Amino acid sequence: MVQTSEKQKIELLTGNESVATAVKLAKPQVIAAYPITPQTTIVETLSKMVAEGELDCDYVNVESEHSAMGAAIGASLSGVRTFTATSAHGLLYMGELVWWAGLTRIPIVMPVVNRSLNPWNIWPDHQDSMSFRDAGWIQFYAKNNQEVLDLTLCAFKIAEHHKIWMPVMVCLDGFILSHTSAQVSIPSQKDVDEFLPPFEPLAILDPKDPFAHGSLTDSQGIWEQRMSLIDGFENSRVIIPKIFAEYAEKFGKLGKNMIEITGDINSADIAIMALGTLGEEAEQALEVLNEKGIKAVVVRLRVFRPFPRKELITALKKVSKVLVIDRAVSFGNAGQMAIEVQAELYTHKIEIEFHQIIRGLGGMDVTYMEIAAEVEKIM
Repeated sequence: MVQTSEKQKIELLTGNESVATAVKLAKPQVIAAYPITPQTTIVETLSKMVAEGELDCDYVNVESEHSAMGAAIGASLSGVRTFTATSAHGLLYMGELVWWAGLTRIPIVMPVVNRSLNPWNIWPDHQDSMSFRDAGWIQFYAKNNQEVLDLTLCAFKIAEHHKIWMPVMVCLDGFILSHTSAQVSIPSQKDVDEFLPPFEPLAILDPKDPFAHGSLTDSQGIWEQRMSLIDGFENSRVIIPKIFAEYAEKFGKLGKNMIEITGDINSADIAIMALGTLGEEAEQALEVLNEKGIKAVVVRLRVFRPFPRKELITALKKVSKVLVIDRAVSFGNAGQMAIEVQAELYTHKIEIEFHQIIRGLGGMDVTYMEIAAEVEKIM
């Protein structure tokens, strides 16, 4: 039952406006900003909010994405809620400090508006965020503008939970979501304030009580830090579903699981797996497949890091075939999600007919009819 105390507004928002709206509701104290297509309108919208007094926040214009992440790290270590956003080549440019924030556990929230990498291309695929899947960041992949807003609000609470305390990427497909408008239900500020408590730092850099953070570290120190990060991810497997469930109960959105299942998993012959908007496109394929007598189900990961292995295995045990559609590729092997799904199936000794394809690179359109056709070939 939804426990909201105030009525939610419904507005027509792009994906980027959905991010900015969520950030305004979350009340960060510092935003570090540098523009890059197709992320630019996130920081432009937030800049306008700050300039017009809608958001009480220090808005820091920097000269590069590298500086944006550096400013975000410094602000977080000073004891305040911090936000930045980027895409593609901007993510690569800040890459050194993306790893720094992840491996030293800085609770920054950063949407990544997915965009293809070299050669020059502004259209979406997941190669940019997938390049940082091992950088110590929690990763969410949104399927629509509503989920963009919901996941961004949850990201702050998850990042700042003291048993997690690590940065979060909210990934949304460039242009398909970032620049496309859809109806979005917006919770009230009062209800968000009840859901998301004020920032409570675990440690603050203070010249009156100095300590070193991220300084030159010996092998033992590195080992201890990495084990701490692993513990944080293991904690997040338990805490993320709880926070999702709390959000769902309060706002009637999102759902409590790291995986969303569309269709009847108990009667399906084949599961279709995809991230982001490809997952929602696969949902549209179910009607076509049902008309042809093919019982299919969509198993969409809304959380890619930590990899939701328990939920995934529980689902895939119930089907005899799976098709994994990746929008990125680990060159020399296969799609990143396909690799990880195969590893989990092998680890748990689950025999299943496995199929994988790579689609949608560089913004190539992938329709529900094409997904349905791929499933028909397998069946």
